[in-house]
Amino acid sequence: MSIDEEALGEAYDAARAAEDSGDIETAVQHFLRCLEIDPDDHCGVVMRLARYGRATPKAAPPSYVATLFGQHAEEFDDILVGDLGYDVPAIARRLAGPYVNPPARMLDLGCGTGLAGVAFKDVAIGIVGVDLAEEMLDMTDERGVYQDLYVGEAVNFLAEWDESPFDLIVATDVWPYLGDLKPFAAAARPCLTPGGLLVASTERAESGWRVTDTQRFAHAPAYIADTFGAAGLTLVASEPVTVRMEEGEPVPGDVFVLRRD
Repeated sequence: MSIDEEALGEAYDAARAAEDSGDIETAVQHFLRCLEIDPDDHCGVVMRLARYGRATPKAAPPSYVATLFGQHAEEFDDILVGDLGYDVPAIARRLAGPYVNPPARMLDLGCGTGLAGVAFKDVAIGIVGVDLAEEMLDMTDERGVYQDLYVGEAVNFLAEWDESPFDLIVATDVWPYLGDLKPFAAAARPCLTPGGLLVASTERAESGWRVTDTQRFAHAPAYIADTFGAAGLTLVASEPVTVRMEEGEPVPGDVFVLRRD
């Protein structure tokens, strides 16, 4: 399906201008027009509509995530690590360390430019990377630590994986783009060996899960323990962290290590 990109750009710009001026109802109407023009929602307007109670997304649109990260691939590390202080993969590696039995076959979901692969390469083998943005995978490939790379969405990839299960699945900065994690939990368990580990990060909510003002999802630690426990994964370690800086303010989050029963 072709998109009238000029009309989409005009509608989106008008929505943001109305939003900035405080005219939320006009902004909402323009955002809804964006969805009419582009049902796949490359601009992620459904996440903005959620702020105003006009949408209830359970995940960020894959087209939006792919566009968002694809257009920033080349400067991604400089922005995320250098400017925003992102260090979650290294924290995840430290927290998971006592529970990993190397060498562990590893799946890196939302691998981005390969930061988690670098962090875990001393305990992992045959690392498989998955990301929605093909431009990101071009950067990942240059790391030289991944055996295979796939373009794909995390939950769909897990649900469709029919080869040998993994000893370790890492999903740093993936859950902030997924709200309802029940499908992820259900799909992840069969992809892990018995005793295998899932290591992932969140932005923190007080209860359940919600859309944040920065168009991501936040999850409560209790929600993670309950949701994955019901799916057969036991929480063995967690740690509160600063995920990154946002406009000079720390974004609170958590890193979790879960084991398949």
